[in-house]
Amino acid sequence: MITAIIAMESEAEILLKNATVTAEKTLLGKKTYEGEFHGKKFALVICGVGKVNAALFANAVIREFHAEAVINIGIAGAIGAGIGVMDVVLSTEAAFHDQDEVMVKYYPFRRSFQADPALLALAQMACEGVTIHGKVVSGLIVSGDRYVTDNAIKQSLRERFDPCCTEMEGAGIAHASFVNDTPFLIIRTMSDSADEGADDSYDNFIDVAAHQSAAIVLKMLEL
Repeated sequence: MITAIIAMESEAEILLKNATVTAEKTLLGKKTYEGEFHGKKFALVICGVGKVNAALFANAVIREFHAEAVINIGIAGAIGAGIGVMDVVLSTEAAFHDQDEVMVKYYPFRRSFQADPALLALAQMACEGVTIHGKVVSGLIVSGDRYVTDNAIKQSLRERFDPCCTEMEGAGIAHASFVNDTPFLIIRTMSDSADEGADDSYDNFIDVAAHQSAAIVLKMLEL
């Protein structure tokens, strides 16, 4: 079973609309869904915003639903050179951008978490069958409990990590997936450029960007 973890209800809308929901239950105070799409079973949880919420729900659904793979989808702020609004970023790895270097000395002793190559290849194939309003790139995604709307912070993240984009949940899901030995992948469509114009861009593109990420997952379930 593939489990999709999404931060906000608006990002889950297209998945619920296109799939057959077979069961609903409450997990950690949030509604979760089980269903089928093209004969394949999936589970969906709306975890809320932030890396702690994301890690809590990733751990819970892996154990509750015995997920064979975890996919985090949604929106993000573009960081990498040449990456812009409506481009898609598929994770090769994920890291926390607000984690002190000393944390690497402690369990799980890692600066980043590697995404599953098979899921990445499947997502790349799925992108070829979906209308993408931008380009598709693969690379590092960084996460932290900060909505980046400042070009100076954006430049700092670029210099420190050289990531493709930044968001607030992916690395928490990656961490939980790693300690549970469960394959993961992050799929994000850029809603903004993580700079002073982020608020306006976010408002204008959040829905179409979120739907694009969800469409990729639906195509993955078809393949």
